[in-house]
Amino acid sequence: MLSGGELSKLYSTDFVVFEAGSPHVYPADHELRKLTSFPYTPVFVFLDSSGRKVVETQGFHSEREARALHEFVTKKAYRKTSLREFMASYPR
Repeated sequence: MLSGGELSKLYSTDFVVFEAGSPHVYPADHELRKLTSFPYTPVFVFLDSSGRKVVETQGFHSEREARALHEFVTKKAYRKTSLREFMASYPR
């Protein structure tokens, strides 16, 4: 969903986007497993400027969810609410 287009530009403007070409399930000793608790892709991991993980999610299923996730991270809503609650209240 992020390969090209408006959403790709949106995310690339505010984040350093790193796409790893890994298998759908990667083994426990794989380098990417150090960043995420999910053993499979796709997964989105957001780090703050000090390298601390602030949000980890399995991704999104729609443009609405992609925009909501972007806003959740850029506006630092994770400091006040959960991603699930934020998504539930995000405009349709």
